[in-house]
Amino acid sequence: MGQVTSLFCPRCGRTYDPTGSHESCEGCGAVLELAVNLDGLGRAERDALLASPERGLFRWWPFLPLADRACVVSLGEGDTPLLQAGRLGERLGLQRLYLKNDTVLPTGSLKDRSNAIGVSRAVELGVPLVAVVSTGNAAASVAAYAAAAGLRAIIMLPRETALGKVTQAAAHGAEIVAVDADYDATAKLFAAAVRAFGWYACLSNNPYRNEGKKSYAYELWEQLGGEAPEWIIHPTAGGLGVVATWKGFNELHTLGWVGRLPRMVAAQAAACAPIVEAYRSGSSDVQAVLAKATVAESIRVGYPKSLGWRAVRDIRKSGGTAVALEEAEIIEARDLLARHAGIYAEPAGAISLAAAARLREEGIISSRDLTICMITGHGLKQAELRAIPAPLASPIEPTLDSLRRRLEQEHPVAR
Repeated sequence: MGQVTSLFCPRCGRTYDPTGSHESCEGCGAVLELAVNLDGLGRAERDALLASPERGLFRWWPFLPLADRACVVSLGEGDTPLLQAGRLGERLGLQRLYLKNDTVLPTGSLKDRSNAIGVSRAVELGVPLVAVVSTGNAAASVAAYAAAAGLRAIIMLPRETALGKVTQAAAHGAEIVAVDADYDATAKLFAAAVRAFGWYACLSNNPYRNEGKKSYAYELWEQLGGEAPEWIIHPTAGGLGVVATWKGFNELHTLGWVGRLPRMVAAQAAACAPIVEAYRSGSSDVQAVLAKATVAESIRVGYPKSLGWRAVRDIRKSGGTAVALEEAEIIEARDLLARHAGIYAEPAGAISLAAAARLREEGIISSRDLTICMITGHGLKQAELRAIPAPLASPIEPTLDSLRRRLEQEHPVAR
C-alpha cells in the first residue's frame, strides 16, 4: 500500500518507469499521473485509519506516493475545519452549506497540501534546491517547506504579486526574483530556467506534488461520516484542486468506502476564466485567454496548460459545472464570509462562495444539496486590497459620551 505502481499519461495512456524522472509525456506532452497501490485496503484498514491518533495530511499515508517516512517534511498541514455555515446558508438559501477552511493551514493557503508532498519528495530524491513560479501563495508555501527541510528555495513572481505574500516568502529565506511581466510570461521564463538549470519544480507538472490535494477527499469523507457531498466548489487557477479532489474521491469509491461521487465545480473570475470558457464551449482542451486584472489575483492564470484540460474533463465526468464570477460577486462573497461565518479570506479564497450563491440563485444547486465551498486562502495575504474599507474611523475622545455618540452613529439602537 502507498507505493507508486505506475506513472502514466492520462491523455494517451503511454506508461513510464515510476523510478525515473519523467514529468510530461514524450508523446503528447501531457503532465503524467501516478497510480498508487491500494491493494490490501479493506474494512479493517479503513477502521484503523479512522481510529488512528495521528492527525494531519500524512495520516493518509497508504494513499500517498512517498516511500520513506524519514523524508517527510510537515508543518502540521491537513485536518482543516469543515464548518456548517448555518447563518450564511440561511442567507443564501442553502440548508446544508459547509465551508472547508484552508485559511488555517500553516502558511495560510491550500498550497501547503501540495508542497508537503512535493518537498518531501525532493528530500527523498536528495535534491538541494526547490523552485516555483507563483502568484504568491505557492511562493510562501514552498519557501516555508524548503526552510523546514533545509533546502535552498528560488521563487519567481510576477510584478503585481501582493506585498503580503512576497513578505511571507522572504521571511523564510527564499531567494525571490520579481519579473516585470504578468504570471503567464513569468511562467514561460521559469520553464526555461528549469530546463537550463535543472531545478526541481514545485508546480503542477510535478506528478508527486499533485497528489497532495487528494487529501481533501479523505478529510471530507471522514468529516462527513462517510457521506459524499452533492457539490464541491473549488477556486480554480490551474485546475489541480478539482482534479486531485476528484481523484481522491474516486479512490475511495473504488475501495467501496463511499457510495457516490460529488459533482465538481470550478470557480473562476470572469476577468480570467479559461477553464470556464473551455467547459462552456464544449472543448476538450483550454485555450489561452487574456488575464485581465482581478481582485482574485491568486487564480489569475490565463493559460492553465498543464492540468486545465483534465479539470474540464473531470468536471464533465462528475456532472458538475464551471462558473465565472464578476468582481462585485467576489467581493461580496469575501464580505459575507467575514461577517456571517467569521472567516477572513482573500478574494480568490472566497470565490467558491460566490459560485455557490450564483448556482443556488439559478436553481442548479437545490436548497437541500450538501454543498462544500473550499475556502483556500487567508485574507491577511491580501490585506492591502483597496476594496476593503479603512478599518479605523477617526478616533473619539476618551469619554463615555463620545463613545455613546459613536455607537449611535454606527448602530442607532446600540447601547
